[in-house]
Amino acid sequence: MHPTDTVHPTDDETAPDGAVGQRVALQRKLAGLTQYQLADHAHVSKSLVSQVERGAVPASPGFTSAVARALGIDVETLYGQPYGPPLTDPKAEHAGIPLLRAALDRARDPVLSGQLMTATELRARLDACDQDRARSRYAQMTAALPELLHHGYALAAEARAGAESETAWALLTDASVLAQTVAYRFGYLDLAALCNERAHHAAARCGDPLRVAVAAYEHGLIRLHRGDYTGVLQLAEHAHAGITDDRGPVADAVRAQLHLREAIAHARSCNADRADEYVKAARELVARGIPGQPYYNIIATAANVEIHWVAVPIELSDGTTAVSRAEQAQIPEDAEPSRMGHHWVDVARGWTLHGDRAKALGALKQARQIAPQQTKYHPQVHETVRILAETDRRATDSLAGFARWLGLTL
Repeated sequence: MHPTDTVHPTDDETAPDGAVGQRVALQRKLAGLTQYQLADHAHVSKSLVSQVERGAVPASPGFTSAVARALGIDVETLYGQPYGPPLTDPKAEHAGIPLLRAALDRARDPVLSGQLMTATELRARLDACDQDRARSRYAQMTAALPELLHHGYALAAEARAGAESETAWALLTDASVLAQTVAYRFGYLDLAALCNERAHHAAARCGDPLRVAVAAYEHGLIRLHRGDYTGVLQLAEHAHAGITDDRGPVADAVRAQLHLREAIAHARSCNADRADEYVKAARELVARGIPGQPYYNIIATAANVEIHWVAVPIELSDGTTAVSRAEQAQIPEDAEPSRMGHHWVDVARGWTLHGDRAKALGALKQARQIAPQQTKYHPQVHETVRILAETDRRATDSLAGFARWLGLTL
């Protein structure tokens, strides 16, 4: 034990039930570590560990992933994911996850219901699924994707070599990317990783280097969640190298999206200047008039750049700069709902850091109105609501109602 790590009665006070801080305290004690030792292993301050464990401050994604790595556990263990009712409940929004797993398992022996879709039919169905993604309608995506994956695998198996085969594998790449999205959003990180492996496998066969870069970008999301920021930057470097000879506008859109991922990785590595440099690089590419969404999950728009510009100081736990940027950001009203929902979740985190509880709750309500399913399953929403309740024991009816919607008991 560190000489000044004296145990006092208040040292056993932990964050509210279900909060990350409570789980950190439990896992730390199970590992036989003091707060000083955990802080040393995770490369964070002892003060921050203490504050998070007490529920005085919310656990940021960077803190959570650093502590999970130090403790040798999965990040979702600290978040308590996946959320919601059990998969056996047919009304659960994530009830389709077992069928999604089964479809991935049947890659070599797909099961078709009805006649095999044509490539044109499958593309139309995937486009509709992507529209659900844009609106954060993840339950609908989860219900639709198993059938689309079965047909995608069957198309790839039966396609003739050449353009027909490449088209089938491109469709399968896109289906896998969408499947990764819903698995990630519902908190099934193992399934998200499997979907990404399938996306990489398919992208390598579709004759499109940009789809290979997109698959690398999506892989970066998993590494980001795990706190492997060096790995995120390495993936981005490989992706950039793979498209270095393509100077077209679509390639620049992919580059812009990669820059935004790099910005967040640098922010979580506490490198504010580098993070802002990458946001600036993305802004310059977008200003050229490049395609906004040439691939699923590639959103190379001015709105997305502004959203990331606001997100950088939030990842750095700089609430003052975050709320200042949020008030300055010029985000078009027609920005994609899933992006705007994520933005308001970030703004809520910023106001929480800044100490304005009412505005934090107001931002969460905005997120819920715009992208309800995304908000309901976002770990930072759960963490923020619990910390808001902990910092003000006189929880308002409004906060209590929001917590009930999330399925939380304050």
